[in-house]
Amino acid sequence: MGSERTAAERPLRRLADTLISKIAAGEVVERPSSVVKELVENALDAGATRIEIDLVNGGNDRIAVGDAGAGIAAGDLLLAVERHATSKIASFEDLLHVGTLGFRGEALSSIAAVSKCELQTARSAGDGHRIRIEGGEVTINEPVAHPRGTTVTVESLFYNVPARKQFLKRAPTELRQATMVVQGYALARPDVTFVMGHSLISGAPRREVLRVQATETDSAGRLERIGQLFGTDLVHHLTPLPEARRQQGIGGFIGDSETARGRRQFVFVNGRLLRDRAVLGIYYKAVKDLLKGGPAPALFLFLDVPPESVDVNVHPQKAEVRFRDAAVLGRVGSALRRGLEAAKGEEPAPLREPDGPVAPPGWTGAGEVRETGVAVAWGRADAPRESDPAPQAPDWAEKLASRYGDARAAPAGKLAEVAYSPQPSTPVPLSGRGRDSLRLIGQYKGTMILLEGPESLLVVDQHVAHERILYERFRRSLGEQQSASQTLLVPRVLELSAAEHAALAECSAGLERCGFSLSSLSGGSAAITAIPAVLPDVEAESLVLRIATRVAAGDELPSEEEALAEYLLTQLAASRACRAAVKMHQALSPEKMEGLIAELFACDHPYTCPHGRPVVLELTDRDLERRFKRR
Repeated sequence: MGSERTAAERPLRRLADTLISKIAAGEVVERPSSVVKELVENALDAGATRIEIDLVNGGNDRIAVGDAGAGIAAGDLLLAVERHATSKIASFEDLLHVGTLGFRGEALSSIAAVSKCELQTARSAGDGHRIRIEGGEVTINEPVAHPRGTTVTVESLFYNVPARKQFLKRAPTELRQATMVVQGYALARPDVTFVMGHSLISGAPRREVLRVQATETDSAGRLERIGQLFGTDLVHHLTPLPEARRQQGIGGFIGDSETARGRRQFVFVNGRLLRDRAVLGIYYKAVKDLLKGGPAPALFLFLDVPPESVDVNVHPQKAEVRFRDAAVLGRVGSALRRGLEAAKGEEPAPLREPDGPVAPPGWTGAGEVRETGVAVAWGRADAPRESDPAPQAPDWAEKLASRYGDARAAPAGKLAEVAYSPQPSTPVPLSGRGRDSLRLIGQYKGTMILLEGPESLLVVDQHVAHERILYERFRRSLGEQQSASQTLLVPRVLELSAAEHAALAECSAGLERCGFSLSSLSGGSAAITAIPAVLPDVEAESLVLRIATRVAAGDELPSEEEALAEYLLTQLAASRACRAAVKMHQALSPEKMEGLIAELFACDHPYTCPHGRPVVLELTDRDLERRFKRR
């Protein structure tokens, strides 16, 4: 122990090339889907009009990507698998306006360093070449007959890096990840035919996962490609972005409220699929403003900007970009807002002065306005007497009265009429939560329940409070009756993308434990044939679709069947609770409010709803005194 030296005391040394390659490969190749991504990008850069992808065991055992592109010259084949060898950039200036998907020259060398990799390529049909690399070492280099294009076969991924190999997931998970990659590029390039197949083991029958035929690259072609991947039903719910923005390179489609049941938001910049936080943040902000915080509808956004205006070299996997011109994001935000308005069926109203009085104001304050427009009797409403001097009417009242000369007086009353009569104050006994008894003050606008505590005012959102109560109730019930289900007379058919179909296959075991029964149909569709007995069929369909789209968008599921069933039961209970909970603007009797509050504080987690929203807002006496400048 005493002879060991710390890292700071050891001499510097050069790392071996094989170790350098393995370290570099870790930044590019994380899992089979990373290999698929890099090889598909190379195929598209080579001008391929057709790309075929075959996986074995989710890509853990074998990945083959073949294209009908330009191919690689035999003399360049060995150079193609060396680090930082590329034909796409030659200088720093080239890096500032990259127009291809790949450009670093890292993909093939990184893949070859951690697998058994074989390349077959030909510039002209029949006159090809083949090399095989195992762990970075070339073992075969020979001529071969091959059609025009390139085929890359990757076997035994991470066979020489066991620490990385143990982090690979089960075949269904890796297949889903790879399918998401292919689906993304299929959306970006409607002019290319994509075919993807999968086998559980080598030599087993091949199942076709995805097939889309080439179409046009205009708006109609993109819409057709969306229909090929997600079904024609979704297409009918999409609205194109404003035509004027297409001239600025901003195109795509936004869905209506019917498409907001899952995460179908895709952003492409110059044909590159991104999870760009800046653009998606703008979209979610627009959804919050225009849709009052509801779930985000489907989005297919295609940005075509000059290559020099965007930096694609800011992320190891090229999953993010940085716009050099900040005005691009402003134009994108404007287009998205207009698109959301159009998807809602709204058009912006022109701002102009009205021709005449169209809606005379009616006062609900403590004054009145004569027909002549002269302000009079701005007296007190509590004890009006002729001897009381009436204070002068405010300027705004005189201006409005003179403008609307025919305005009639409204009955004097309160500033805002209370929609629900006040409830008598009643003590609400609470136990088990460390609080003293609270006193029920009443209900505010049929939405909030007001409680008086010893040293604070509590505001309770009745909808999310009831949602929390029902969630825990349903959760206990479902946990006790996991197999209770009902068979549907007419199955509910879901149109799914290939990635969503793969996600649903991952969830099938857990869904069955919850009372669902599903079967695969041709064309990527799936049928729900049985649902939990406590769930209506429409709600069950929405829940299954939401789970499929969330998982396809990147949500990781628990790998163990018990944990997966637990996750799905939680989703099921949350969905059921949200639908059954009391709504906003629903008047409640004092007895119902008392019962709801008492049951809320008996819950395991009374202060948040199943979706994470707060249930109770507490305003302490100290807070109120400070607001009223008493402290």
